[in-house]
Amino acid sequence: MLSFHSISVRRAAIALSVATMGVTSHAAAQGAITVTFDDAVRIALKQSVAVRQAENSVATSSATVRQRSSAFLPSFSLSTNTVESYGFTFNQNEGRIVDQTTTSVNLNANSALTVYDGGRNIAQLKEARLSNEANDSDLARARQTAVFTAASGFLTLVQREEQVRVLRDNLSAQMSQDTVIQRMVRAGARPISDQYQQQATVASAQFSLVTAQRDRELARVALIRALQLDPRGHYDFVAPAMADSMRVVRFDLDSLLVRALGSRADLDALDTRVEATAFTVRNAAGSRLPQVSMSLGYGTAFNSASDLSFGDQFNQRRSGSLGVALSVPIFDRRQASVAAQQARIAADNARLSLQDRRLAVSAEVREAYLNHTAAVEQYDAARVQFAAAELAANTQARRYSVGAGTLVEVTSARAQLVQAASAVVTAKYALAFQQSLMSYYVGDMVPENTTLASLSGAAAR
Repeated sequence: MLSFHSISVRRAAIALSVATMGVTSHAAAQGAITVTFDDAVRIALKQSVAVRQAENSVATSSATVRQRSSAFLPSFSLSTNTVESYGFTFNQNEGRIVDQTTTSVNLNANSALTVYDGGRNIAQLKEARLSNEANDSDLARARQTAVFTAASGFLTLVQREEQVRVLRDNLSAQMSQDTVIQRMVRAGARPISDQYQQQATVASAQFSLVTAQRDRELARVALIRALQLDPRGHYDFVAPAMADSMRVVRFDLDSLLVRALGSRADLDALDTRVEATAFTVRNAAGSRLPQVSMSLGYGTAFNSASDLSFGDQFNQRRSGSLGVALSVPIFDRRQASVAAQQARIAADNARLSLQDRRLAVSAEVREAYLNHTAAVEQYDAARVQFAAAELAANTQARRYSVGAGTLVEVTSARAQLVQAASAVVTAKYALAFQQSLMSYYVGDMVPENTTLASLSGAAAR
């Protein structure tokens, strides 16, 4: 059997632990970087690896478009060479053998233009433009995902903070009740077993608080990771202000599905890539067709063996050329046939990916709709619970003031009121979270304008 001395020491240790929780939290916040909800959104858009990689993909595809556009332009080059000859050499410019040291200079300009290559350059350009559009859509979705991840992590951390506050208030209430029961035991009004039972309840409340604090810190670490912040830094994440009453948005599932299938950037990206594969097939098939090209050349020369001056030689030895080349593929070891077959398979895979993604989007929207419906019901239930707890707490306070109630009943009612109030706040954030899910899954989230209010109402348009 535990002695009253050991019980008092344990109660004092628990009281000291509760008292130092706020001090430790305050000390940890000293020198911490304050991060608001808006800051988290801005940091996510700037720091997200997925967003930066998507931006690089857009830059690469834009460069490819410029490259494919340049394929329609003629090429142009200038070349020159200088040769120093010794002894007996045949001088082509003079048409004779000379025995002297000679210096020759040749200057040439050349240009080439592809007239027709089976339509491959046109197909490649259109494919590049469509791929660039698809990458733009991927970037838009990556930005939405970055903001959604940051918002989700932020709201999860706020929820965990509320849970810690609820359990801390519960522990404080249980400790106060333990003190009352001890007095009653000393007075002989309650058996010692009631005191032991209450001490077990206090220990259980402390265990739950420690677990909730661990979950809160894990949520903090997850948010730091999502925002790509320095894990060695100290950050004070400030919860966004919310109105006392949450604006509940009612959704229609069929309308949500139609909007999602028409607005999702990832679906746009896949649909554009399906269109691009058609030009990939054309590009492969174009290698079987004839190719026509033109070339233009102009040059002049100088040789020191000639008696003419430098300027006269360059003027008299001017020459030009104009050529047309026709290439007809006869047998290319079936390279064109294999390339065309591979392109058709890739196009079919792209269509299958689009079909699969459409089904996945429909399932995601349906799941988000069901989760939102549950969040609305939980929010309504939490408000009803709060109203009942508030009425019970006021009633117990009046009964106690006239001597009809006990302090234990008052303390218990007050603890339930605090818990109910925190449950309303938690349900409110959960509802905001679910409405932000809806905005994200529908695909009409605007990353730059994202606030908690916009997350709550964006999908209601």
